[in-house]
Amino acid sequence: MNSLRTYRVGIVVATLLLIIVGWLIVKPTAKQLPPYLASSAQPSGIKAVLVLLEEKGKQVKEWRQPMRFLPTATGQAMLVVEPERLMPEEQIAILDWVSEGNDLILFQSRPEWEDLPFYTENIRGKENQERNIQGPLVQGRFMGKAGTSLRFLEDDDMEPLLYDDQGILGGRTEVGDGSVTFFLVPEWLTNQKIERLSHFEAIWPYVQGDWSVLWIDEYHHGLQEKPGFLAIYPGWLIAACMQLGILLLLYVWWRGKRFGPVYTLREWTVRRGDETLLAVSSWYERRGLAQDALRHREAYMRQLLYDRWGVHQRADRLEIVRYAKTRWTNQEAERFDHLLERLDQAKNEGRYSPKILLADSLLLDEITKRLEKE
Repeated sequence: MNSLRTYRVGIVVATLLLIIVGWLIVKPTAKQLPPYLASSAQPSGIKAVLVLLEEKGKQVKEWRQPMRFLPTATGQAMLVVEPERLMPEEQIAILDWVSEGNDLILFQSRPEWEDLPFYTENIRGKENQERNIQGPLVQGRFMGKAGTSLRFLEDDDMEPLLYDDQGILGGRTEVGDGSVTFFLVPEWLTNQKIERLSHFEAIWPYVQGDWSVLWIDEYHHGLQEKPGFLAIYPGWLIAACMQLGILLLLYVWWRGKRFGPVYTLREWTVRRGDETLLAVSSWYERRGLAQDALRHREAYMRQLLYDRWGVHQRADRLEIVRYAKTRWTNQEAERFDHLLERLDQAKNEGRYSPKILLADSLLLDEITKRLEKE
């Protein structure tokens, strides 16, 4: 019993040691994400404020495509937080989108927008201190700590929204039918700063509005999704084409279209020649189409003349006989002349019986076989 107890204790101790050593050697570490990501719950992410917006019933979506593909509908908003490498052509595309009736909310520590009236001054040495925050939507005593040394200069085209005793921290300007709201404190949106001091109360009124959707720019944080070749077409057109394609497939299926190999029965290949000829001849006989059958035979003979001798298919009887005398014997040429005479007579006869067709077909067989040998 003692040995069994010792054995069990040894297994438990060895297992615990293995777990501890494994934990120390292969200790899982959280993946370091870029700052200001909408989906990041790390201290540098902005997930907290976006989750609160969703809980308030706001429609929040991430934008991961170039700015030239922004949706053309109005009444939308775009939240851009500390973007990386925002090119001038992208700024033009965003401002064009804003001028159509949308709103842009910028949180950026350094304004780099030449077409907007946001001009700054430097207060170097007085940044990163707790200060009293004021604004038209700020009620009561709010405190905040801005990490930037820049402040906006007053401008007639800019409406101040947030300011402290050192200057303006946020403002708004009208662009066409929309507006651009600019804040110099992007860190106030992060998970680690949103709950400190009065940062949340100061910016919350400006990130919620009566918009159909609030887009979060993730394209300039490295989360890029390139549009496919269908992106240039409207959604209704793509949906209509897909439905038409489905209907076409159903129609083909309903018509019994075969997509696999077709296996020909041996009985068909063995008996096809005689049965087909009998069926066609019976149909011509019942319909009284003896002259039509003769014309088909004559057309085939004239095609052979054109292929072998180069004689035009509409050549008359004398021209054909003249060519025949240069290639065949006189007897063969006379038989050919007799056949052409019979064909001319058949065209002028009112009634052409199957018996006469049989006799003329024998002459045609002789001539066509002679031509096929050349």
